[in-house]
Amino acid sequence: MDSELVALTQAELLALALEATRRGDSGHSMAYLKEAGAREDATEQAHFLLGSEYAQIGLMDQSRLHLQRAIDLNPGFAIARFQLGLLHLTNGQPQEALDIWAPLTALGGDHPLEIFRLGMQHLVRDEFADCIQCLERGIALNAENPALNANMQLVIERVKALPSEPPESGSKSGESAKEEPHGHLFLNAYTGGKVH
Repeated sequence: MDSELVALTQAELLALALEATRRGDSGHSMAYLKEAGAREDATEQAHFLLGSEYAQIGLMDQSRLHLQRAIDLNPGFAIARFQLGLLHLTNGQPQEALDIWAPLTALGGDHPLEIFRLGMQHLVRDEFADCIQCLERGIALNAENPALNANMQLVIERVKALPSEPPESGSKSGESAKEEPHGHLFLNAYTGGKVH
């Protein structure tokens, strides 16, 4: 297959990768995307999709690397920026996530990704009611990416399942809550789903 890939253009490799993904064939999709991403004319889309595939199979370091490459190639690639921030957040790096998301404010207050960013910022600060409100508003406005809506709905459900009051100080559960903020307890569930 490698010799066949050399003759394919970037556009052809991406089209074949998307078709393979649609069929659930991650192996072929990754082969096409790795070829596309290794070339001098690699596009931000190739790195974004490759990062998505790596996230799907749980290789988060590689996923972050390719999402960062996508942003390096196109700093305005908003969905790649949002997803990279999510991966940092699930890795227990909230400040890195907030820094990566900061340019999304330029999208304006009615853009779903900016609203999702604001919701996740509320989550980092344990402002759960505001988090839910923003994520629900973002979902209502986001008609372009149903898979992202599903991931944000998962976050909402996890937030709603949190105890309304923190455990009493000194209890075993209270100690573990202090060790790991609420926002990071359930967001790693996100890494089980594909980055879209």
